[in-house]
Amino acid sequence: MFRNYLKITFRNLWNNKSYSFINIVGLAFGLASCIIILLYVNNELSYDKHHKKANRIARVASFIDFSGSYLELATTSAPMGPTLRNDYTEVEDMVRFRPRGEFLVRSGDVNIKESDIIFSDPSVFNVFTIPVIHGNAETALLEPYTLALSRSKALKYFGTENVVGKTLLLDDDQTFKITAVYEDMPETSHFNFEFLLSMETNADEANNGVWISNNFRTYLLLKEGTDLKAFEENFKSIKKTYIEPQLIQFTGNTLEDFQEAGNSIEYELQPLTDIHLHSDLVAEFEPNGNIKYVFLFSGLAGFILILACINFMNLSTARSVKRAKEVGIRKTLGSVRKQLVTQFFTESILLCLFSFLIALLIVELTLPFFSNLSGTNLVSNYFSNTNLILSIAGIVLVTGLLSGSYPAVMLSGFQPIKVLKGVLDKGTSRFRSLLVVFQFSVSLVVIIGLLVINKQLNFIQNQSLGFQKEQTVIIHDAYTLDTNLNVYKEELLKEPEFKSATISSYLPVSGFSMNDQTFWPKGDDPVQGNTSSTQVWRVDTDYIPTLGMEIIEGRNFSEDRGADDNTVILNEALANRFGFEEPLGEVITTFTQKPDGSFDTENLREFTVIGIVKNFHFRSLRENIAPLGLFKGTSRGNVIFKIDSQDAGAALSKLENSWKEMAPGQPFSYSFLDERFDRMYRTENRVSNLVFAFSVLIIIIACLGLFGLSAYSAEQRTKEIGIRKVLGASVSGIVSLVSKDFLKLILISFLIAAPVGYFIMQQWLKEFTYKTNIGFDVFLISGIGIVVIASITVSWQSIKAALTNPVKSLKSE
Repeated sequence: MFRNYLKITFRNLWNNKSYSFINIVGLAFGLASCIIILLYVNNELSYDKHHKKANRIARVASFIDFSGSYLELATTSAPMGPTLRNDYTEVEDMVRFRPRGEFLVRSGDVNIKESDIIFSDPSVFNVFTIPVIHGNAETALLEPYTLALSRSKALKYFGTENVVGKTLLLDDDQTFKITAVYEDMPETSHFNFEFLLSMETNADEANNGVWISNNFRTYLLLKEGTDLKAFEENFKSIKKTYIEPQLIQFTGNTLEDFQEAGNSIEYELQPLTDIHLHSDLVAEFEPNGNIKYVFLFSGLAGFILILACINFMNLSTARSVKRAKEVGIRKTLGSVRKQLVTQFFTESILLCLFSFLIALLIVELTLPFFSNLSGTNLVSNYFSNTNLILSIAGIVLVTGLLSGSYPAVMLSGFQPIKVLKGVLDKGTSRFRSLLVVFQFSVSLVVIIGLLVINKQLNFIQNQSLGFQKEQTVIIHDAYTLDTNLNVYKEELLKEPEFKSATISSYLPVSGFSMNDQTFWPKGDDPVQGNTSSTQVWRVDTDYIPTLGMEIIEGRNFSEDRGADDNTVILNEALANRFGFEEPLGEVITTFTQKPDGSFDTENLREFTVIGIVKNFHFRSLRENIAPLGLFKGTSRGNVIFKIDSQDAGAALSKLENSWKEMAPGQPFSYSFLDERFDRMYRTENRVSNLVFAFSVLIIIIACLGLFGLSAYSAEQRTKEIGIRKVLGASVSGIVSLVSKDFLKLILISFLIAAPVGYFIMQQWLKEFTYKTNIGFDVFLISGIGIVVIASITVSWQSIKAALTNPVKSLKSE
């Protein structure tokens, strides 16, 4: 019997080549989209799960509300980790990481600026699964000036893997002995270090007892069976035991006084495997993913698959006129409904298998493209992941059953007498129309989402930022110029390509130097009074004009005024925070710092306000502009040039040539400020690109469904169209007649999709403090666009029907 089903299936596929082709290709694109999204979601969900003890590892995060400034930090104080390990039995081990920026790494003639370098406790190899292939993991980082490096870096600098005992020179003044080589960390890790320096090298900072300075990423390895939430609640007692004595020492206030003033310090344990998708704190190692986007693309995968199944249903029913007599004859000859249902399900699953094979080919061909769009290395390692295999197999089976269910039930239910007389039941037309409405409602929601995402990104690009990011080039590692630093700047300013320049480590984009310090108006109490946690940027006299910032009150710093070393320029946010009505001449106060980083409460420093700079964005537009003070001083991280030329290539050549003359042997590194700004919205850009790609697929699949229904309608109305042509109807009149019903369905789809799309995108926009309005234009563009696409799809089939010879339409069979 099954062999007979297969014969009939192949015969029907061969006799209906065009419909079979559209069916198979439509399903193939739907399945391919679903598999690609499944690979993306699987990649996102797999972060940090390669660590054998992942379910027992947690990161300590800090949440500090002080002086009206609220910070959510991925960092803690230096003593946090050791104290928790020593004082709490729930903690088996801990490891701390301390980034220290870039290092110039030298080995013989190889001289490279590296950024993936970090100080680490020696317990890193016990807490995390980082396979050591050469050296001793237990002793590798015990001694100062020792390091472990990745396999790829060993090959890069020495051309061989086993380099234990060899040395590397960092920043031309620190020699480190290599004590271990480890396997490269996988991409599905929320951190990726190429060099691990021993924490003992940084012992002064690592071993200080300061609890109110947060510079260390702290990870705990908990003992088996530890209740994370219960332990999190338990260890909050450290605030009273360790933090309060320092508050009293530095400020004279108890923890209770501190909290009554509206301040707070809280800690939270983040499970390791939750960090990538559920954490977006200040000082993350790298931009994390977002669980919302995982849900978004999972939903898209489901909708695409459903749309592809609906296409199959519509295209199958479009052929029902041709299959009806076959069903009638087979029923007359004794076939029961169960046999017919089995036959149609066999056809459906077989078609789905053909589609699946084509889908795998599409996946392999397009995976590099989607990897580039998503910024992740998507790999079709189907057979290495059991869950992935089961998921794909389940998708194929469900798709076959779902897409075949409606045709199987409908066609097998035809009554032999009616179908042999040419009378077909029209009661299912509403259901088919409902399927088209669903398809285009989903398509419109996705299009609305895409338009809003792009509108927000354009808004960000064109938003008044308070500074000029265009034509601004940043030369990194300016300190390596040493005594030639100012010479480099001044010599290049003689060239016509450069308008102005400034030397500073501080730039108005995330990822550059940030430095918080507490200030208060002179005479106020530092805890109970009007205080503000403030960004402290040390800049020269050229900083404000080079970056195109605007002083709205007062003046800029001057080289001719030595007293300017004790002055400050406030941004509007800080001036408003202090409530200064006439800010010029006001004095603000702060603690000085001891060599160990702790506050010196006996020695305060005062700064006189000489100017107010207009608010400028120096973090993401998701956040409000924070209080900031510009102080005259030296920070030698970068030289920033404003290019006064459209030929950026020529300007860069002069910058590099001068660099090679004044900093021989030092690598030349640069970036553009507008590109650095764009990187802050890398996730949104990637999501926009992915949504666009899948939007195109959704529209194509939906149009195939509309094509199917219009084909069905034209086939049902063949004799009607023939009669109308005989009676003188024009082609345009017939096209209008056939098309109008479908355009009504599109209108209904729009009325459903518009409020749904508006609500969803309003929720997404809430993530941004500064955001665009959705606007009527979004709905106008999406509505007109879908009507045009649908009209073209339907018209093609309608014109074909209208041009058919009426004699052929009306002749008797």
